Amino acid sequence: MTAIIPLEQQPNQSLTIRLDNARYEITLKTLTAELMAISIARDDVLLVQNQRAMPGLLLLPNHLASRYGNFMFVTTNDEYPYYTAFGVGHELHYIPASEL
Repeated sequence: MTAIIPLEQQPNQSLTIRLDNARYEITLKTLTAELMAISIARDDVLLVQNQRAMPGLLLLPNHLASRYGNFMFVTTNDEYPYYTAFGVGHELHYIPASEL
């Protein structure tokens, strides 16, 4: 089942969350007034580092997603995800491998 990752309306945040019996650490960095970067680690193994946050695109490469699932930003009008809109139109979704 797809899960929405709880993000706060704060710049430069990180959180740890348990998904599908694994511990994920997600770090979001504010790059400019419109762009953010995301890093994702699973059980202390870095999966993606400082990737530009883009709407509607899967964040992990296919060879990792097929085993671990994937993440995707969903935003209003395909805007770039930005912390000021987290919780009010901009969301980070986790999609389990079984649903890809």
